[in-house]
Amino acid sequence: MSDLWHQLPEATRTALIERGTAAWREVYDGVATHNKEWRPLRPPIITTATYDTLTGISETVSRLILEACLRRATTAGELRRALGLPVGYIDLLDEDLPLTPELLGGVRADFLFGNGTPYVVEANIDSALGGAHDSDGVAQRFLDAYAGEPLLAELRAPASAVDARYEALRSTLGLTAADRLAMVFTTGGTYPGSQDGLATIKLLEPFSERGRELGLDMRVYPVEWLTLDADGRLCVDDGPIDAVLRMFVPQGMKPSDGLDALGAAVRNGTVRMFTQTASWLLASKQILAWLWNDLELMDPADAGVVRRHVPRTRFLTADLELDRHELVLKPNGSYGGVGVVVGPEVDDETWSAAVADALAEGGYIVQQHIDVDRLTMQFVHLETEEVQEADVPFCIAPYLFAGTPAGAYLRFTVPNAGPVVNVGQGALTSGLLLTP
Repeated sequence: MSDLWHQLPEATRTALIERGTAAWREVYDGVATHNKEWRPLRPPIITTATYDTLTGISETVSRLILEACLRRATTAGELRRALGLPVGYIDLLDEDLPLTPELLGGVRADFLFGNGTPYVVEANIDSALGGAHDSDGVAQRFLDAYAGEPLLAELRAPASAVDARYEALRSTLGLTAADRLAMVFTTGGTYPGSQDGLATIKLLEPFSERGRELGLDMRVYPVEWLTLDADGRLCVDDGPIDAVLRMFVPQGMKPSDGLDALGAAVRNGTVRMFTQTASWLLASKQILAWLWNDLELMDPADAGVVRRHVPRTRFLTADLELDRHELVLKPNGSYGGVGVVVGPEVDDETWSAAVADALAEGGYIVQQHIDVDRLTMQFVHLETEEVQEADVPFCIAPYLFAGTPAGAYLRFTVPNAGPVVNVGQGALTSGLLLTP
């Protein structure tokens, strides 16, 4: 049900690699990555039907996540307490904000495959879903490289994730052409190169330009540099703005005058923000355990989706019987692969120590381990330009913006890497191409 490489005719595979070998430098020019050793020679390819299946599962699971939260809370503050999170754990959190479907304005479920079955191992829910700009660009540049090759003429990219997020932003906030908009990022994040605010502004100028092409008065700016004017309006370098696309994870942000200015402007109603930081509460991995606990309360069809497509997830407790060969240990509130221990990939001593530390710290879940399918990918070594083929773990993460499917963020490890598919740990990114 995943990548079609082994089902493609030999002539088509040859054409993909020949075109990719000629174009990979241009395809990955400007793409943010920590990996300085390898680049892929092609994007993963799946059928349109598979893509539709993944986005359908993503829509169902995200809806069920909100419903599980609503069984336990009606406001962001009540949900924070139900999740056992301390005050201040989520930055700029409006404790009185009602839990509504608007919090699902951005969804990116991470799918792993096991024996062809897709599993949602994590559901990222927030406006700050990375990878859309890069994955859209990589997919389109590969398509451009295939122009004129009849064997590759049926390939197409999914709808643009960048465009879909802009449309969700416009409709949710009621923006008009007169509104001044800024995408706000942090210089303290892990996005490669983002520590240099001016360089990131320049790097993301095509993103801003696309917003302007879609009729939005758009720019990008670091949150740390934001200020307030005498009227309490939020300002960037060219004056006050009316709306913010928040592209930083609202957890553990370094305090700054700019972050305080954004918080004050949101509270005073002088700026509109997509999305409210309460969205990030819904991304807690603990809620996947709630889904399993709530199966009898669900419609049978919804319960069937959870049983088939969400690995069994439980709260870590001292009395739980744990077989490391069948489990993955994860902290509820972290992201980027931090703190994840894959049981079958470590020895008994390492597993026991990790579990003991997790029990002492609190706030962990254990999830059924998926014996993942591998993606056969072709890579070029940056130094030697040697081409190497390897079967690697991978993750497909399609986007939903205000419920609209668009694009997909592909991540896969490189030759001889470990099992965790994370960009911060050297995984590569790609766009996705579809075929009928």
